[in-house]
Amino acid sequence: MTQDPLADANDPARPGDLVCPACLGALTIEPGGGRCAGCALGFPDVAGLRDLRLESDRYLPLEADRAKAEQLRAIEPGTDFMGLSEAYYALTDDVAFRKQMFLRHIQTAEARGAALAERLPRSGRVLELGCGTGGLLAAAARAGMAIEGVDIAARWLIVARRRLKDHGLSVPLAAASAEQLPWADATFDTVVADSLLEHLDDPARALREWARVLRPGGSLIVWSPNRFTLATDPHIGLWGLGWLPRRWVPAYARLRGRDFWPPRTLSARAARRLATRSGLGSVAVEPPAIPELWARACSPTRRLSIRAYEMVRRLPVPRAVLRAVGPLWELRATKKGGA
Repeated sequence: MTQDPLADANDPARPGDLVCPACLGALTIEPGGGRCAGCALGFPDVAGLRDLRLESDRYLPLEADRAKAEQLRAIEPGTDFMGLSEAYYALTDDVAFRKQMFLRHIQTAEARGAALAERLPRSGRVLELGCGTGGLLAAAARAGMAIEGVDIAARWLIVARRRLKDHGLSVPLAAASAEQLPWADATFDTVVADSLLEHLDDPARALREWARVLRPGGSLIVWSPNRFTLATDPHIGLWGLGWLPRRWVPAYARLRGRDFWPPRTLSARAARRLATRSGLGSVAVEPPAIPELWARACSPTRRLSIRAYEMVRRLPVPRAVLRAVGPLWELRATKKGGA
């Protein structure tokens, strides 16, 4: 297989480090992919990435995602990060009304990533789940962290790879499901996820899997939109989705012209309960601080909202209210068994 120089710069493989996501057996790396020595499942390389997925994401079938990743790979060497992001939406005609919103989110992802990177331990091996276009990966790598990225969408990993390349950074990347990770038990010191849990079919299963790959004493840090926020839903821009019975939400979204699967956000209380049941300890859920760096990347109106949020967050009683109905919660937990 012809090697892509961009893929070489961000090769996801430490070949002896990855395992089969189905049975956790050892992988034998072959030309063009890998094969499990235990269950004999094969995993192809796609667009210069290790593809260790057992299923697709809900938005695009597996083969369609692989084809789009290869299309982006062909464009990748001749453009920059934002050019590749624009090219993605030129290939994707079913999100036209959200294109500019998504591009703004992609463009400001590093500012948000830098804000979250400030919350991470400075040492140890870090895994970002659902890394998307690589905003946190770039911010953390610039800060000297040993971070790796995984996402179920190979198409987004190509965009993340271009972002990293533009910064002269190299970060291991792999395509895999956050609910079936291709790493052995106790591999990482820190696991982090931003705006991922609400996209998963089984968040309880996902949290157990995240706890599995953490070393004893390791940290889990999760940011996610609050189900009961008084603001609009950040994914589809509608107010009050979390206050409706879940079975009503798809019909309401279609009625408002949002004919796609709505994320299932969790409340701070539900997130804490799921994390505790997954076997994690020292579970705390709070409204996170939003650093000025993130605020500067937002619109003037949003900056005013962030400043008001920060004032409220510092006061004990309003902070409790913000935990219940604020726009975002941060979950922090520790893998039991640490010294």
